[in-house]
Amino acid sequence: MYERVLVIDDSQEIREFLSEYILKPKGFEVLSASNGLMGLEMAIAKEPDLMIVDQQMPRLTGLEVLEKLKERGIEIPSILATAHGSEETAVAAFRLGIRDYVIKPFDADEISESVDRALRESRLARERDQLVQQLMESNSQLQRRAQELNVLYGVGKSVASSLDLEEVLHRVVEAAVYVVGAEEGSLMLLDEEQGELYIRASKNLDSKAKSMRKRVSDSLAGKVLQTKRAIAIGNDSQWKRTHTALLVKSLIYVPLILQNKPIGVLGVTNRLKETSFDSNDTRALSALGGYATIAINNANIYSEIESEKNTLSAVVDLTDDPVIVLEAGNELLIANSAAREALNLAGAHVIGEKIETLINGDLIEFISQEQEVGSLIAGEVTLQNGRSYNAEMTMVAGGNRSILLQVK
Repeated sequence: MYERVLVIDDSQEIREFLSEYILKPKGFEVLSASNGLMGLEMAIAKEPDLMIVDQQMPRLTGLEVLEKLKERGIEIPSILATAHGSEETAVAAFRLGIRDYVIKPFDADEISESVDRALRESRLARERDQLVQQLMESNSQLQRRAQELNVLYGVGKSVASSLDLEEVLHRVVEAAVYVVGAEEGSLMLLDEEQGELYIRASKNLDSKAKSMRKRVSDSLAGKVLQTKRAIAIGNDSQWKRTHTALLVKSLIYVPLILQNKPIGVLGVTNRLKETSFDSNDTRALSALGGYATIAINNANIYSEIESEKNTLSAVVDLTDDPVIVLEAGNELLIANSAAREALNLAGAHVIGEKIETLINGDLIEFISQEQEVGSLIAGEVTLQNGRSYNAEMTMVAGGNRSILLQVK
């Protein structure tokens, strides 16, 4: 940024000397005025960083220029130049706030040093203000990053602790809108049969927008899905200019990738706000997209486990022998009809309960034995119904155990 110096002097020779030999070589932008009134008007209009003001001029003297600026509350660092020294003039000038006082004729080194002295204070003040502004911006950015981390941490905990996919995906979209300061957000999943993306979770979308489906082959979201790369669009973006149908000011789309396969897109949009998104926003959205992908994967795994468990339950229900399956923490996972009857559990909601809270006696002692994965333990147990059984317990990978009871 160039510093601007206003030279007010009725001598064209002095104006040219200061401009061509002193100020321009030092990188200053130079303004000039040939009388005091013109200088005053230019000082008010242009707000220079420094003025070099001659004392004896037509229309207004140098001191009169300074007085009128002071009356308007305008403070511009100034150097007063005069052809003959006067203690009274110097005192009046310094009371008006001049930074230096030079006597004509002056040489190049003298006036150059005077300019540097006059600007030193304002330069330091400007550097201080810039540093304060940078510090404030840095603090603001740090606060925003801290807020983002808190939100990401909260969403991460939700993903880890909740099997409710609906809840987690809505939390991801809400977090995306909050973290990047967007107006709207949506999470779209791929309908492979139709070749379309549909809204699975959203924030601030109207009912019409929620029901819209986007063709993968001819939409920005589809391009993100196909390329597996995020897209950020602002008012000045090339994408914005080439996709004139976009009714948004700015947007970010990030892909959802599961096992190297694109399954959907997480996006935020601004329809009214002029502010564009930055690379930090894209990174935060990508992290949230990763959480969404984990949640979807967890839901898929849980669904498969539930399906397998239901299939296994149906199979073991066909046998007349009591069969129970325990999880690693001794929670009851499966109990067929014969086991429920033999253990007097019929009709009770016992799945997920600790086996120790449901039964006692020989069977608890049998189950409590130390066992290695893949090994089988056999023994004899008597249940509360008085019947004796031959028992076999097998431990499988993951710590689950299956117990088969056969009447002796």
